[in-house]
Amino acid sequence: MPDGDRFERRLRGKGWRAVYHLGCASAPIEAVVDKVVAAAAHLFRSEDTKVVRDIYQELQDASQLLTASRLRERASEQAFDQLAAASALVKDDAGCSELARFADRAALRTFAEFEKSEERWDDDIVRQHFTRNLIWELGERRCLSVTREGIMESTKRDQSAQLAWESNVRDVLLGPSRALSKNLLTQTNALVRAPKRLFQPKPVTMETLTRPLQALETLR
Repeated sequence: MPDGDRFERRLRGKGWRAVYHLGCASAPIEAVVDKVVAAAAHLFRSEDTKVVRDIYQELQDASQLLTASRLRERASEQAFDQLAAASALVKDDAGCSELARFADRAALRTFAEFEKSEERWDDDIVRQHFTRNLIWELGERRCLSVTREGIMESTKRDQSAQLAWESNVRDVLLGPSRALSKNLLTQTNALVRAPKRLFQPKPVTMETLTRPLQALETLR
């Protein structure tokens, strides 16, 4: 059995194998992000996402507390503690499910980003960043953490280059997260679908089929 299969066997859930294959093939970042978002959207459709909305509500309350305070630095610790405690209760009530744990970590990470940001975040931005961090938690735990070595072997990257590539994937996730977050976080029992794909392959035409290969043109 090929070496690559030992990494595939570690994957569970629909869509993550496609992410792994594109990563190994050094596909465009946008193509990889499309598959990550599609895999996450499938998971959201197959599981009860109420816990995600509940934890997001706690994040929203904490962020509003921080925004309303004139003494932002003093309010920061109070707001974070409030979020951590409330999110932990929601997570416990959900039986510490995997999705609840992902949402909990995404909420705390989003709050930290919000706290450090020099720009004013409205509810839409908080929702977008939370969704991006949630999808990233899913992608990292369900796929990248268990196939990282295989992707590095296929692409000949060292660890530093691999982590830089993953950071780029996370950055690009922010765009699609805006559209996906609307159904995930604002509508109960909404059908969560992946947004329009970022990567649009060039259509195959007669002109592209008959165009000389670059290597042949170089030899002439």
